Amino acid sequence: MGRGLPGPRTGPGRNRVANLLETDTVVVGLGAMGAQALWRLARSGVDAVGVEQFSPGHDRGSSHGESRIIRTAYLEGAEYVPFVLAAWRAWSELEEASGERLVRRTGALMAGAPDSAAVAGSVAAAEHHGLPYELLTGDGVRDRFPGHALNPGEVGVFEEDAGVVLPEASILAAVRLAEAAGARVLTGVGATRIEPDPDRPRVLVGDTVIRARRVVVTAGAWLPSLVPAVAGLGGGIRVERRVLGWFRTTGDPSAHVSGPVFARDGDDCTWYGFPSLDGGRTVKIGVHAEVPGVSREGAQWGEPVDPRLGPRAPDSADARRLGELASGLRGVEGLPERMVACMYTMTSDEHFVIGHRRELPGLVLAGGFSGHGYKFASAVGEALADLARDGRTGLPIGLFDPHRWD
Repeated sequence: MGRGLPGPRTGPGRNRVANLLETDTVVVGLGAMGAQALWRLARSGVDAVGVEQFSPGHDRGSSHGESRIIRTAYLEGAEYVPFVLAAWRAWSELEEASGERLVRRTGALMAGAPDSAAVAGSVAAAEHHGLPYELLTGDGVRDRFPGHALNPGEVGVFEEDAGVVLPEASILAAVRLAEAAGARVLTGVGATRIEPDPDRPRVLVGDTVIRARRVVVTAGAWLPSLVPAVAGLGGGIRVERRVLGWFRTTGDPSAHVSGPVFARDGDDCTWYGFPSLDGGRTVKIGVHAEVPGVSREGAQWGEPVDPRLGPRAPDSADARRLGELASGLRGVEGLPERMVACMYTMTSDEHFVIGHRRELPGLVLAGGFSGHGYKFASAVGEALADLARDGRTGLPIGLFDPHRWD
């Protein structure tokens, strides 16, 4: 335990600790990235404290929804592939340490017009790194994956090295392992101020000041308010609303039980989904991004969100919009049986922010994961632990340099 850290307490005041705590490293925010960073730090013998304003595995941010896609032939850019490969390794380490199955390999189908980002980007990344893939015609997709109905002229790319990560289970596993390795976890009270310092940065949590050698800030949508200096990076970090929907299957659900994760480029949006994870009862889909300038009626996502209030609850317009997309699947009902809203924290270039800023000594930042970061959480956590402990990492994070806009 760190200097000044009290033992566990019970009852309503269990998170009210001494006015001053000292430790080596504080991790602020125990979502996708922070939970893994805390585990990596504690496992390596670092005296660490994790702070989470809600409770690990909560549904108030961007790390819920039961499933996340992991894929290797990365359509967002071939430069991501080495980091994906590091993430696969790190996910395996978390699974081994926890004794839990947190990743399910299903393969991935990327579909759309031949020149769409989903298709052309995936092929470019695969060929650049020598990754195996299959290019399928529309008929080939129908025969191979009968749960999918492509439009005329659309094609598909299939890769085996892809699947599903279980977000809430992964966060809970990492936090549990961190505590078992000696980390202290404070929940139900949030950080209200972070003070950079080259020697002993400080975090104000309730009526307690935590003083440390390093502070890792993985606060998701709250990052710009906790560290205002990052709010304007590259033109601004913004928080946007998204909605996920679960659709009941109809008839024989086998095509959706054994199907791949997928991403599909349409005329007005990129949407994605998962095979059934509940024995064939439902499948989940969501919109990743809408095509700018395309006019249409109905729900549109991307409206700004104040994280203190959370995203607006899903409504009938959201259900209709998701239902339009679900018509691209065979054997599902026309409207979702349930929906949830979440937040995307977007950078201007939609690449992540990982590392140090010169004007913020003592802090290690991670944020702006722009709706495609969860698959990397295992590698991000490892990189953050390296940066906090050693000041450097061998993982390929150059693309995510917080100074890239300077």
